[in-house]
Amino acid sequence: MLCESTFEMKSEILLADDEETFRETLGKVLREEGMTVTAVGDGLAAIEAIRARSYDVAILDIQMPGVDGIKVLAEIMKIRPATRVIMITAYGSVEMAVEAIKLGAGEYVVKPVMFDDIIIKIRQQLQYRQLTRENFELRQQLDGKAGLEQMIGKAPVMQQVFETIRKVAQTRSNVLVTGQSGTGKELVARAIHALGPTASRRFVAVNCSAIAEGLLESELFGHKKGSFTSAVEDKKGLFQTAHEGTLFLDEIGYMPTSCQVKLLRAVEEKRILPVGATELIDVDLRLVAATNKDLDSEIKAGRFREDLYYRVNVVGIHLPPLSERREDIPALVSHFIGKFNTEMGKHCVGVTDQAMDLLMHYEWKGNIRELQNVIERAIIFAEGDRITAADIGLIRAGARIEEKHENLSHAMKGYEREHIVRVLNRHNGNKVEAAKALEIGLSSLYRKIDELNIDARGLAG
Repeated sequence: MLCESTFEMKSEILLADDEETFRETLGKVLREEGMTVTAVGDGLAAIEAIRARSYDVAILDIQMPGVDGIKVLAEIMKIRPATRVIMITAYGSVEMAVEAIKLGAGEYVVKPVMFDDIIIKIRQQLQYRQLTRENFELRQQLDGKAGLEQMIGKAPVMQQVFETIRKVAQTRSNVLVTGQSGTGKELVARAIHALGPTASRRFVAVNCSAIAEGLLESELFGHKKGSFTSAVEDKKGLFQTAHEGTLFLDEIGYMPTSCQVKLLRAVEEKRILPVGATELIDVDLRLVAATNKDLDSEIKAGRFREDLYYRVNVVGIHLPPLSERREDIPALVSHFIGKFNTEMGKHCVGVTDQAMDLLMHYEWKGNIRELQNVIERAIIFAEGDRITAADIGLIRAGARIEEKHENLSHAMKGYEREHIVRVLNRHNGNKVEAAKALEIGLSSLYRKIDELNIDARGLAG
């Protein structure tokens, strides 16, 4: 039974029937029941009413002049799918009423109408609508909580990010997430999806840099059979797959300009044209894009369209690198330890102070993703119940910090030496290539070799 608090709010009813006496009488009865009623005499007026505002329940006569009740039902299902529909039918059109149920109507009433009967059916539909809304809101809250729980950050800059996510998630605006690789851009996209109006629909992600230029258009927009050599059947693109949901375009900065033109049209017109097709397809979705590139520089270089940039960047969210939010490292470490304890059946309780010092002062060029990988590896090799500096793997066995060397400066120099040796070995001793990989000048590398007493004999120049 519907709670009384629901009945306290006036229910909005749309009544469409071409019989004036019936329409006026039923409208009066429903108003006496405390409902707000909009009564119209034909299908076209019903469609105009449903486009203008939202109704809790629509009561539609199947047989109406001009636009019949079935067509009105189809329009409601398209633009106001949350509205519950009751069809009114004569004895000879019961089969049509049953067909209407298949199309989305919630109930039908056979003429002559018993007012007590239709009031009961209206209240049942109101109850169904209320329960559906409550279920959706509960799922939205649970999904949203899960989405934000995956994002850890007490740093002020991250609290600002979370607040922006909460605000923009309630809209359907396009969002551009920027930040270095490994900072958690997809987590932001998933949190926006989970907290927003598309939460009950699909979240579809694609990495634009991982798909060959010639295939990206087909992946996004689909293709028709025979449109190119390997197109052996029709294929639905990711835009269609994400219809009414969220499409996440990761690394959009790598998208070729030829595809950018078609993406711009899709975003502006909300329609796509599959490869080899002649008819446009309507799509309605939320777009979240992400990039680790500086799009301002890409625009100046002619590699990214400025008009597309403004279309996808209605709201911008920038994720700082881990090196700019080091106060979050302990919480992240604890989170990853818990995650991998569960996955591996381990019982690690934390890290030693020395290990945490190393983690806190490491560069983390790979950001959170690199930190996660380091903790995963450390848990695999940890022999005790706490991860030590030796377990972390940032330092080679021969250069590990001994317990008596607790000085942080000595620890960092030990790691720096080990890292340079590892990079030199990876590039077969080629100092030019090693310097490029380290992102330092060749003269700086030679200075480090001397300063850290690295034996470079036999290595290439």
